[in-house]
Amino acid sequence: EDDLFVNVLLLHEIIRELKTDPDDVYNRYLYNSQIDSLFLARSANNGKQFLFGLAYQAGKPERNLTHSPYFVSREEYAPDLYPGYCSGFGYLMTSATKSVLLAEAVKDQQPLRFADIFITGIVPQRLNFFCQLIPFGFYQGSVDTCAGLIKNTTMLNPPPGIASLLTCSTGRHVGQHAFADYYRLWTELKLMYAGRINPVKEQ
Repeated sequence: EDDLFVNVLLLHEIIRELKTDPDDVYNRYLYNSQIDSLFLARSANNGKQFLFGLAYQAGKPERNLTHSPYFVSREEYAPDLYPGYCSGFGYLMTSATKSVLLAEAVKDQQPLRFADIFITGIVPQRLNFFCQLIPFGFYQGSVDTCAGLIKNTTMLNPPPGIASLLTCSTGRHVGQHAFADYYRLWTELKLMYAGRINPVKEQ
């Protein structure tokens, strides 16, 4: 998605911590209650039902606007509602979850053409689990709003109940100043995480 600014440094910390012992507070940079649901999901069912992202609730397929790219006939998908699923901008899953989803997905000879709904909604539903909301903030606004939120909301050690900013959407898609916008927000992230970034020296 070209209108989303993702805090990749925070995402890296989330993934790194999921590889540590949850009781090892000295190695938990994000040590707070926000990440506990991720640890619980990682340990349950051998990590085979670990699927997190921007979770969408069940919604109705487009049945009326036949010229819409989102039109879906009953032949393509018969139920009245899609299952809940993860937004297509990205998902967080374990390799074990990926394996079980792939094994189930290849059984379908005519999968729904919307990959996010099919892979993170329909297939998990068959396996009796669903996409869960990743416990970090999602916001939408202007580039200025996103820059301000990155400065003020993405705290290094947020208190319980305060969500660190993971994704901010401007809704602009590609524009004349898109590169400048990305560079500006990346600069804000680098300033915030200056003590955590270790540049690789050229040999």
